[in-house]
Amino acid sequence: MSHLIDKLLDARFSRRQFLKGSAVATAAVAGLSLTACSKESSLSDTSQAAGTTAGTTAAPTTAGESVPETTAPVEHSPIVNPEEGGTWVSAACWHNCAGRCLNKVMVKDGMVIRQKTDDTHEDSYEYMQQRACLRGRAQQQQCFGADRLKYPMKRKSWQPGGGENTHGELRGKDEWERISWEEAFSMVAAEIKRVADTYGTDSLMTRTGSCGKNIFAMLGGYTSYADTTSYGTYCFNVDKIGLPPYDLNKANDRMDLKNSETIVFYGGNPAWASAGSRTYNFLQAKKNKKTQFIVVGPSYNATASVFEAKWIRVRPGTDTAFLLGVAYEMLALDESQGGIIDWDFLNTYTVGFDADHMPEGAKLNENFKDYVLGAYDETPKDAAWASKICGTPEEDIKWYANEMRKDKAVSILHSYAHARNRNAEDIPQLYMTIGCMGGHFGKPGHSCGAMYASDAGNSGPRLVKNGGAGLPAAPTNASDLRLNGPTMWKSVLEGKANNNADYYAAKYTAEDIRDVNVKMVYWDADARLQTSPDLVNGIKAMRSMEFVCCNAQFLTTQAKYSDIVMPVTTEWERVGGFLTGNREALFVYTQVVEPLYESKTDQEIARGIMDQMGLNADEIWPISEKQQFFNQIAGCTVINAEGTDYVPLVTITQADIDEWGVEGAPQDGVVEMKKFLSDGVYQVARAEGDNYGYIGYQDFIEDPAGHPLSSESGKFEIYNDWKADTLNAMGYSPAGTFKPYPSYTVAPEGYETTFKDGVIGGEPSEYPFLVYNPHYLRRSHSVFDNCPWLRETWPNPVFLNKEDAAAKGIQTGDTVRVYNAHGSILRTASLTGIIMPGCVGVPHGSWIDYDEEKQVDRGGADNVLCGPVVSGMGVTGYNNYNCNYEKYDGEPLIPDVEKPQRIIEL
Repeated sequence: MSHLIDKLLDARFSRRQFLKGSAVATAAVAGLSLTACSKESSLSDTSQAAGTTAGTTAAPTTAGESVPETTAPVEHSPIVNPEEGGTWVSAACWHNCAGRCLNKVMVKDGMVIRQKTDDTHEDSYEYMQQRACLRGRAQQQQCFGADRLKYPMKRKSWQPGGGENTHGELRGKDEWERISWEEAFSMVAAEIKRVADTYGTDSLMTRTGSCGKNIFAMLGGYTSYADTTSYGTYCFNVDKIGLPPYDLNKANDRMDLKNSETIVFYGGNPAWASAGSRTYNFLQAKKNKKTQFIVVGPSYNATASVFEAKWIRVRPGTDTAFLLGVAYEMLALDESQGGIIDWDFLNTYTVGFDADHMPEGAKLNENFKDYVLGAYDETPKDAAWASKICGTPEEDIKWYANEMRKDKAVSILHSYAHARNRNAEDIPQLYMTIGCMGGHFGKPGHSCGAMYASDAGNSGPRLVKNGGAGLPAAPTNASDLRLNGPTMWKSVLEGKANNNADYYAAKYTAEDIRDVNVKMVYWDADARLQTSPDLVNGIKAMRSMEFVCCNAQFLTTQAKYSDIVMPVTTEWERVGGFLTGNREALFVYTQVVEPLYESKTDQEIARGIMDQMGLNADEIWPISEKQQFFNQIAGCTVINAEGTDYVPLVTITQADIDEWGVEGAPQDGVVEMKKFLSDGVYQVARAEGDNYGYIGYQDFIEDPAGHPLSSESGKFEIYNDWKADTLNAMGYSPAGTFKPYPSYTVAPEGYETTFKDGVIGGEPSEYPFLVYNPHYLRRSHSVFDNCPWLRETWPNPVFLNKEDAAAKGIQTGDTVRVYNAHGSILRTASLTGIIMPGCVGVPHGSWIDYDEEKQVDRGGADNVLCGPVVSGMGVTGYNNYNCNYEKYDGEPLIPDVEKPQRIIEL
């Protein structure tokens, strides 16, 4: 470690190279603000002073200072090849943006001196390079950041034993003291046992996907939490209406995009959310001059700009009204001119659209078509009706309806922003219905499904897959208690919860009120405290606990409010692993450096705790992490050239097995093991007319009886009694709120509640604006928020409509207080004309920095404002809650890059 620090002290680097996009760097260890280097693999500028451009000199700077430049000639030291003796290593870019790109670093003398992305082959449409975005290129600061936690540490005022020893009110305020791993393991083990013995195992809480959950499961179970998070109402059991889980992986693959005359980006912004290679998929379709791009949402986002798309503006949380208006206008256009609705498709492949095609045994004598026409409530859901709610001009609703016509090749592609809203439960069924009305399933150029993460523009079965780790099944949780995400902190504080859903297991029951008595939380696999609603009450809940512990790389929000924090390695310090999801490419990463400071892997930490508790960790991990990784490599498969079967991917020799010191058998594959690990990727090359193309639902459309969908009827169910019965029984909305077909319901917090009496057009309420939380290129959820490079490159704004803000006397750059009944945050105003009036965009993921005296968050965390308000299935309503805002009269914010890092000196 001292050798590495000495190397870093000798470095002289500039942020400017990163900002220009041509350089990547090694960041500081031991509290240094150092960055690195020159162009990715170029040595052309190495004769100059490091960190300068030709003909200039630059003085060392601190964060936020400008760099004085001069054109005076400088003397250069002799040319040195910094890469001599270095080795390129495939490195993880592991965070949850799901871009799934290639990241490689050069390691020399134990430190990273270069970084690059995919250059394993020439770039082409058929065989495109898997290039990383700026987040991946800033990945070094996740490993070598000055704010890395170095040692196990304990809150000074906290002592084991519960009661008055806890001093929970000091969580988030206390100082830290260094402890040994032996002390950490001993205290954590003792507290787990004490809390479980005193209050029962339901008093223990952690995430179901964590390492810590294995400990709790072996003790007899634990309380977990269930949140709709990324997928919103698509977490509902949509296979009951004929869609795949979350509506994923059933759009067409990327080679088909050029066949679409219209491509819709609905509720998503892949240019930011899934940067890297995803946008490239759609750029190929842009070359087809006949293709019309459409973006639907509350702002003209980056994706809209890239594709010069027509913007269909829709207020956050009002998409149900918009799509019902579209359905009405499609019916009207079809009646007046014909050629809009594919009646053959509806009659053959769906049930419940009209009275003549109802499913057998339907409980309600109603259907979707007649509801839209106003037969049941004397309210036709036409463009005029919809426009008052969604804010979309009537002519745009009619234009969009015409664009969905059956004789146009349309790809209607969605992400999930429009589903992360209260009362968005009808969205999956309604979105599907619009696709069915135009017959946009199962044909080239026609597609209806998700464009999420690495599926963006490239759906279909994976062509290359990794193997399993070879571990036994994890112990099951004997407790079925799951706290609902939006109300989990309220449940902890009040001691009651509605235990009616486990979203990612597709389990839903009627309202089930349970007692809650959580006394301990173990955070080790996510950022739940930061990324769940009701964050201020989340902090109160942490302070109510007897014990909170955390595995962390930095002093994250969860670490800050813990009692014991254990430093965990980054993926760059682990033996290796895989990044999956990309249809055509499988990314493998290997160890870059030895674990920094005293950090350990999650498995090592869990083993240490289990050993202290007398639990047998070998029941969970009977083989080493290295053997687990090798098993994954050996189990990799790739589709054959005929597209009919999968064959082994990796050739493994006995020499490989001996060199690794693992158990295994030699095998023949497509690529040698050393090359696979060195390249960091295996990608299937595509070609026009190859055997790898995919048209979603094609088998169903060609043979509906032989390839039925997952619904009871085997068809797309526009009427479904199970949906209505289940939603109405869950206890979050009044009885009878939901129909078996898509219908409009008023959300408990949303557009209607921006008016005092809840009537649109009435007097504005106390909180007359709608907040939505876009994903932001600076961050992957809350990850990278502490990265200085990205803080400087991308600020932390609140996006305001320029007319709305001007009426309040606010200008770009002003510090703005955004507030509602749940909390108050500060952000820097960014005024724009490309956000709808009445809307406020608060980019998701900034770390909380709460001023308890003034009760305002100077970090601008979105979940301070998103409160514990639920309806329907209990969805987390990230994108349709109310607020107001004003110019802040207190101490203004400084740029994020000037804020001190959370560096703990022990």
